[in-house]
Amino acid sequence: MGQEPGNTVIEEATASPAEATSLPPRPAGAPLSIMDLEPGMQVTGRVKSVTDFGAFVDLGVGPQGLVHISQLARRRVSKVTDVVQVGDEVQVWIKKVDKKRGRISLTMIRPVTIRLKDIQPDMIVQGVVTRIEPYGVFVDVGAEREGLIHISELVDGFVHSPEEVVSIGDRIEARVLQIDRKSRKVHLSTKEFFKIAPPPPPEPVAEEEAVEEKPPTIMELAFQASLKRNNSGPQARTLHRLIARRLKR
Repeated sequence: MGQEPGNTVIEEATASPAEATSLPPRPAGAPLSIMDLEPGMQVTGRVKSVTDFGAFVDLGVGPQGLVHISQLARRRVSKVTDVVQVGDEVQVWIKKVDKKRGRISLTMIRPVTIRLKDIQPDMIVQGVVTRIEPYGVFVDVGAEREGLIHISELVDGFVHSPEEVVSIGDRIEARVLQIDRKSRKVHLSTKEFFKIAPPPPPEPVAEEEAVEEKPPTIMELAFQASLKRNNSGPQARTLHRLIARRLKR
C-alpha cells in the first residue's frame, strides 16, 4: 500500500468477529456478503482506518470498502480527518463493486435527487448537515451543490454559534430563500423550524408604598404643647376646648 490507489481500489480484509459486532444491528434486507452489493445501494458502515487518500469502511460483508478523498463530500476536502474519524458510523453508497477480486468503491456523496434548475424560492427541502462554520451551516439537500444557512437565518432568535442548534449529520428541513444559478449557490433558512423560546419576564418586585405624613399645623403644635404642660386646672381645660374647636373649623 505504498502507492495511492485509484477510486476503485480497496483493501482486501476480512472483518474479525470482534469488528463485526462493532457494527450497528443489521436491518432486514441488508447485504450479508459482497455478492449482495450492487452499485447505487445505500449501506451503513464504520470507519476502520484513514489514510491520506481516503477512508476504509467496514460494511460487515467481509472486504472493507474505500471512500476516496474525492468522494467524502461535494466540496474539496484537504484532509480525510476533516470529515471522518476512525470509529465513525457513516452512510455510504456503492459506486463500484468487483465481486471476483473483492474490491468495493464507496462514496459518501448522496446521489443527486433534485437538480439545481428544479429548485425554486420558497420550496421546502430536506437535507443533512455536512459542515458547520462560524458564519453558518452547509446542508446537502440532494442537489449538485450544498445549500448554505447563514447564522442569521438559522433560528427565530439569537445564537452565538450554529453548534447551539445543529450538529453534523442532523437531518433537517429548510426553506429556500434564494437561488443563484450563475454561481450555483442555494441560500436556505430554518427560522420557521427552529424557534427559541423567549426568556420568562422578570417577576415584579413589590414596592412598599411610602405613606407621606403631613407636617403638623401651628394649631396642632400648640395643642400638643398645651397637653405636655399642665393637663389640669380650669385654664388648661378652657385652652384645650378653644384649640379643639378651632381645629374642627
